Amino acid sequence: MFRKLTTFSLATLIATPAFACNMTGKDELFMNLIRIGERSYHEPVPLAAPDIAYTDTNGVQRSLKDHAGKSMIVTFWHPDCAGCKVDLPRLNTFLEQNPEVDKSQLLQISIEELNEGPYNEIVDRNDVRQFLQTKSFGNIDGNVDMGNKIFSANCLIATPSHLMINSDGKITDVLFGPLKWSESPFVDIAKNYLANY
Repeated sequence: MFRKLTTFSLATLIATPAFACNMTGKDELFMNLIRIGERSYHEPVPLAAPDIAYTDTNGVQRSLKDHAGKSMIVTFWHPDCAGCKVDLPRLNTFLEQNPEVDKSQLLQISIEELNEGPYNEIVDRNDVRQFLQTKSFGNIDGNVDMGNKIFSANCLIATPSHLMINSDGKITDVLFGPLKWSESPFVDIAKNYLANY
């Protein structure tokens, strides 16, 4: 079962086509890394996080810049993404089991449109909220990246994807696929990053 789920999740990651990317070749680089099984990319020179609006749980326009001064892990997901159905329960459990972690440093943003083969799945804030309520993910943010603008500006090509942003507002690492949020060594890596970067 696990092997089939892993294969299905990887196939979903590879099948999700790239959106417009503002950095020539970056989306192709990410696609190639995913194809060969890489789960992370370290930015050789940290990049400033884009100042693009997303819609928060309450319908207010926010930006990654609103979180300036704090290191963050930003997770991009979609309710119909196969890998997200593995990642979100793990992240929700991580947040429940680690009350000392500042939840404002872990931001979850659903992309508006998921393209998988011939199907395009589009969601709005209400769809995201309803999905989170039916799954009892009380710790997951109901934010939405309308038009996939932040997702595209970072050349991300698949969900779930995670940006590690330091306290200077610069992206230092990009992580691909479901994470093992509550397992070693990732739990320690995440806590260390949020506390020290």
